[in-house]
Amino acid sequence: MVVEIKAGKWVRFLDRTGFIIETGTGFICVLTLAFMVIVVATGVLFRYVFNNPVQWGEELARFLMLWTGFIAMNIAMRRNQHVQIDIVVKRFPVWIQVILAYCIYFLVGYFLVILTTKGYGMAVSTRMTAASLPVSMSWIYASVPVGALLTMIQLTINFLKRVTADAGALKQSF
Repeated sequence: MVVEIKAGKWVRFLDRTGFIIETGTGFICVLTLAFMVIVVATGVLFRYVFNNPVQWGEELARFLMLWTGFIAMNIAMRRNQHVQIDIVVKRFPVWIQVILAYCIYFLVGYFLVILTTKGYGMAVSTRMTAASLPVSMSWIYASVPVGALLTMIQLTINFLKRVTADAGALKQSF
């Protein structure tokens, strides 16, 4: 009984941590998207109304979109809203579906580890600057390991919640 209470508290703590990460990154995504809309609208205004295009607008909007996309990955992971094709998996017995779900957790986790390490290597090794902005491309490339690391945290939390739920269901079946 004591183990169940500790496991329940631990899972609630992890779930709360995942919620805080989701809320914080969601706020950042809203800000970057709003700023991107302002940058694009300014670019359109200067190009077509004032006939004097800004050189940095399109590049900044692209960089903001990259950061938004990589940061938003963890929100979709937490909510289990990534694209998945499960028409074949649902035809298997439940025990095979569970095994396949665990395999998918490990494959996605492996991919995120590679994405984090390679993205970090790319971010720290570049010496380039952006074409029209005085910004190091390291800051732009940093979106890859940051987003992958946040997504890996959410994946781990989802995995532990799944293991706890499966263990509880298994215990009740005996």
